[in-house]
Amino acid sequence: MTEHDGLSAGWVARTTVALDELRATGGWLWWLQSDPVHGGVRRVVRAGESGAAEFVTPPEYPVGGSLHAYGGGAFAVAVGSVWFTGADGSLLRQSGGGGVELVAGAAGWQYGDLTAGPGGLLAVRGSDAADEIVSVSEDGGVEVLVRSEGFLGHPGVIGDRLCFTEWDRDRMPWDACRVLVADLAERTGAPTAVAGGPCESALQPVWGPDGLLYFLSDRTGWWNLYRRLADGTIEPVAPIDADCAPAPWEGGYRSYGFTDRGGVVLAATDGITTELLLVDRGGRRVRVGANLSSVKPYCAVLGGSVAVIGSTPTSAPSVRLARLEEGSEAVLHPALARFTGSGSGSWRPVRPEVLAVPANGTEVRFLLHLPTTGLPVPLLVRAHPGPTDGVPLRLDWTTQFWVSRGCAVAEPLYRGSTGQGRDFRRQLDGRWGEFDVDDCAAVAEHLVERGVARAGAVFISGASAGGYTALNAACRKGPFTAATAISPIIDPGRWQYSVPAWQRPHAAALRGPAGAVRAEQVTCPVLVVHGSNDTITSAGDAMALAEALDGLGTGRGLLIEGGDHYLSDPRDLEAALRAELAFYREVMSRAAGETPRAAPPG
Repeated sequence: MTEHDGLSAGWVARTTVALDELRATGGWLWWLQSDPVHGGVRRVVRAGESGAAEFVTPPEYPVGGSLHAYGGGAFAVAVGSVWFTGADGSLLRQSGGGGVELVAGAAGWQYGDLTAGPGGLLAVRGSDAADEIVSVSEDGGVEVLVRSEGFLGHPGVIGDRLCFTEWDRDRMPWDACRVLVADLAERTGAPTAVAGGPCESALQPVWGPDGLLYFLSDRTGWWNLYRRLADGTIEPVAPIDADCAPAPWEGGYRSYGFTDRGGVVLAATDGITTELLLVDRGGRRVRVGANLSSVKPYCAVLGGSVAVIGSTPTSAPSVRLARLEEGSEAVLHPALARFTGSGSGSWRPVRPEVLAVPANGTEVRFLLHLPTTGLPVPLLVRAHPGPTDGVPLRLDWTTQFWVSRGCAVAEPLYRGSTGQGRDFRRQLDGRWGEFDVDDCAAVAEHLVERGVARAGAVFISGASAGGYTALNAACRKGPFTAATAISPIIDPGRWQYSVPAWQRPHAAALRGPAGAVRAEQVTCPVLVVHGSNDTITSAGDAMALAEALDGLGTGRGLLIEGGDHYLSDPRDLEAALRAELAFYREVMSRAAGETPRAAPPG
């Protein structure tokens, strides 16, 4: 990997801006955005369709709690105020005057899944024992509408009818989830189940402008859009062999929106590429925003356009607008030009290829990013942090950091990923640490055989669940020369009982023969990176493994003080990138019999 002329770790860390929860309300676009100037805290932003964007919430009030471990639905605009969840799970409100007031303290509850309701706000709040859907009035009064010993989500009201989702505490919502409707005028009756069940995941219920209930269901094996007619009949809106939703790790997803002409716009993905589809009243489908290759699960219709957090193979995720016309292209919101990569010097992003390799009786699809240098080159296989994640075809500055230094990067859509339907998503259950590693190894071996990757310089890196994949890859003989595990899971058995309750069924379903990673099993050098304030995976377990590896001479660790699970602070991401780069250079230098070189500044 070249020492000079690449993108600097500091620049990449400061340029990586997270955007989420896009909404259209009151003629404005609203979204959440990380603020690199203030340590990466998330703040609410608003912008007109063509006007300047502005931060709304102050940096001293980071937005986003941890309802169901990962939060989501962290803000809503209702009755002239911005309501949002604080980092401790409390409910806050910012009125037009700019002051922030506490509406409801955490006190054992985590608030989230906020949405505007009649006369105030609807929210989900969860405790260790139960979930509740509550209505919060303008004066701060809280009324419980639904209570469940399971998990609740996605509330919405039309008239006296409340829709919501519910799933049991021993299941994950992408495996089994129900859509229900309750009559708020008749509190004595039980809610009516509309869709979902033990083998069906029904998600994202929304009341349409026509008064009908819309929702996504994977009853055919694919998450598709359905609606419930006035007579109770369920009919598909746009049948397609593609997932029109991601696995619901967070609340607040809005993967489809309604147009003024009675149509629906929705996103359909195959796990790598996502397309925006406009479906008219007759069911005819056309593509809009045709230049987009990746779209986050938020569709916000604003007049004759749809706003999305979208990207292309050579542009990072940003707020983009696409006319609701066949073949239209999505254009960058004019207020966000500064987030398109200006300042990267002479570097021009490399467009990846979508490839596939036969493996394990099937095929593994993957993205391949190649540097402009001659082949073969060092290879970094990046295991996504799923397992139910995808490999979005978009510009990622961390990937470009490696490519700019002469390294090829491969991103496998390994078994268990989202976007290939229910059966594919469930293939990793009971085989975690095996099938994912098999698929990553198959990609690496294929690229070595093709002469793309240089044998002896083949690395694997992963974060969170992907960190467990990388560690298990390091416990095998070949093809990997070294591995980096960031915020990794070390022992799935212990993690199952330490992880937040919401995620325990997932941990139980995934556990397989691979078991805990032990230092004596490791066959190649390993770098372990972990933030000390990680609430999802154990920094103690990670650093204990790193210490054991160090004692055996096969690895080392980096504990980032104050770092969270995602290394959200740009300074933490910079430190991790610099450490990983120095680690690979050291491994390659030792293999070549050279004196290891220090990583350059930046």
